[in-house]
Amino acid sequence: MSALPRRARWLVLVLAGIAAVVILTWLLEHAIPPPFSGYLAVVLVGLAAIQLYKRRPRQQAFALFHAYLKARARGADEAAARARLLARAGGSEAGAGTAWEGPSEKARVVGAVGRLLGARGQVLDEDALGREYDRARDRFMIPGWEALPPEFVEAVLGRLDEDERRRLDALIDRYRLFQQRFFQNASSLAADPAASRRDFARLLASLGNRIRKEAPGDAERAYRLSLRLSPDRNLAHAGLALLLDQTGRARDARQEARIALEVLDDYARQAAQEPPSMEDIYPFRTPPALREALGRVAAGD
Repeated sequence: MSALPRRARWLVLVLAGIAAVVILTWLLEHAIPPPFSGYLAVVLVGLAAIQLYKRRPRQQAFALFHAYLKARARGADEAAARARLLARAGGSEAGAGTAWEGPSEKARVVGAVGRLLGARGQVLDEDALGREYDRARDRFMIPGWEALPPEFVEAVLGRLDEDERRRLDALIDRYRLFQQRFFQNASSLAADPAASRRDFARLLASLGNRIRKEAPGDAERAYRLSLRLSPDRNLAHAGLALLLDQTGRARDARQEARIALEVLDDYARQAAQEPPSMEDIYPFRTPPALREALGRVAAGD
């Protein structure tokens, strides 16, 4: 639909609202003196408009998705959140005909809501339902891979073997990674899954930098997982080199330090486009300071 018909439709609605306020004010003036009759007319027309807006299929879908995802964000599993969705819809599963099936949680919820709306005589296509799901999903921080876009999940977990997945899940649980800002607006992770995977790898490297002193074992796991997810141009090599040196593995430390120095050189060549962040080089304040430390490790000093 072009912008002009949409604007024209909104103009018609505004004019209809103004006309309703004028007519209702005139009717109320027989019982309520002005200006209170006008105030009451505005309130009544506003409430009526809100109710009409809420009855639109998109808003109905959003409300149902919101109820489901709110339950998930509060710790409910998929089955319990499904029960909350059906309760919010005001009907039984059998009566609404909501088959709970699909390759992902999003697909299952979207399919169920589509059937619930269909039982009410309201129709939204799958793309529109998907957009409303994403809009509601981005309002919550929901732990668990199943609640994330499947494109992103495949981009990450598809690069890891079973043992690496277990180690990643352990780090996520221990350090509450699903609660990080990275997972806000989760639907955006599906826009470019490869870029999102690289950004997640940077999050893991940042975690390693933060816990390197107090939890070197977890830090090493975070670094190595980061490098598995993003082997190129990754400053996890720097953190890993310093950790290996810290734990007495000088030979491996020297190898990682040399790779990290090459990564720093690459960043230096492209500094104007994408300089390393403070999280990439933590606890050092500048790339030269990190380079100096890596140089000592690479030289075996």
